[in-house]
Amino acid sequence: MGRRAGAVTVSLDVWHLDIPEFLECQTENGDQRRKAYDIFPQFVISDEFMRRVVNAETWTLVDPYEVREKLGIELAQLWGEAFEDAYRTIEASLDKKLTLYKQLNARELFKHVMRTQVETGMPYLWFKDTANRANPNQHEGYIPGGNLCQESWSNVKPGQEAHTCNLDSLNLANIEDGELPEICEVAVRILDNTIELTHTPFEASETHNAKYRTIGVGAMGLADWLALRRLSYNEVEKISNLFEDIGYYCTRASVDLARERGAYAAFAGSEWSKGHLIGAKPLSWFEENAREPQRWVELSEEIQQHGIRNSHITAIAPNTSSSLVQGCTASILPAYSRFFYDKWAKGTVPIAPPHIKDYFWYYPENKSIDQKQIVRAVATMQQWIDTGISMELIFNLNAGVYFPDEPDRSIKAKDIYETLVLAWELGCKAIYYIRTVQKDNFKESGDACIACAN
Repeated sequence: MGRRAGAVTVSLDVWHLDIPEFLECQTENGDQRRKAYDIFPQFVISDEFMRRVVNAETWTLVDPYEVREKLGIELAQLWGEAFEDAYRTIEASLDKKLTLYKQLNARELFKHVMRTQVETGMPYLWFKDTANRANPNQHEGYIPGGNLCQESWSNVKPGQEAHTCNLDSLNLANIEDGELPEICEVAVRILDNTIELTHTPFEASETHNAKYRTIGVGAMGLADWLALRRLSYNEVEKISNLFEDIGYYCTRASVDLARERGAYAAFAGSEWSKGHLIGAKPLSWFEENAREPQRWVELSEEIQQHGIRNSHITAIAPNTSSSLVQGCTASILPAYSRFFYDKWAKGTVPIAPPHIKDYFWYYPENKSIDQKQIVRAVATMQQWIDTGISMELIFNLNAGVYFPDEPDRSIKAKDIYETLVLAWELGCKAIYYIRTVQKDNFKESGDACIACAN
């Protein structure tokens, strides 16, 4: 049986007093005793912080222990309006009750984040309010942060309930028209059976599986699916239609399982039980935005009557290595390049999309696509995916790539900033790695990927 090395992501809320030091844990410069190169840092971001970033307003970093002891506020457990009210109370108590704090410009802090991302590829960005608004189990708690790959998460309780990533992926490159309903059903049933047939390594995971039965049906090969149909990432309506179908058929399959085996244990009181659907959105959203609204109306009624087997059903993982085995492009992103060499610990692997010979011009290269286009496409998919999407962004630092009419112009920090803010504004739940193609290493011969951060 094969084994692969484990990995750990550590998250910290954006208001934490240690944030400046946390942002330096992966950088090459500075005190080596304060580095942690074997962890993957994650920045947990609230809407209030992003609003202050956009408006260049003051942001306050505080010590959670002092806030708890002196004000009785457990800030990490709050999100949305409850967080905003508590945060304003905290800021009103500065110098009166609190002594451990630091104030700085929110946009300057965000620039610090961006500099670290360009240098190291991290921290990941996880939008706490966006993710928790979409949480179907708000009656049982909250979601503190994302997982290692920034696509799968749910409520957790330290020492009691631990989220488990029960994931599989649809290979869109090989799916024929008409096969999607059956394949989605099989994917959901496989994962639900997996919960029954496997044994988790510790009790908290077993408890969580029994209570929430979280699964994540994902997708890979979207770039191939688009190429085979001569479509582009700009055609968000076609992408939306595909992922509406995936979201519907996977949810449909979980409802059918609930008829056979019963709803998940925490179903009563959940957003599902109220007739809300994917992303805890009310039925009215689907009536206004779905291509086929009537099927969602009927599904909502069935869920309220029979329940649903899995509290979380869809999540799109990065699939970088598994896509090579499956013969498709990774996840839902464009191919990095039409041909390149990927250097791993065990050697160098030549990579090209599987249908490149016949559909060469329909494979756009991610290393030269305006990443705002990617963000808009992912935000469109996110509407139909109830957990998260592992979204990497690649910024090419060479001149003329994004501005062909201005050969001397290269991307600026402002362009990266606008892309990250756009991801939050459009409802993306997370940003995985930030990759950069470094200057003077942009070669069509294929070595450019070596220059990517991380």
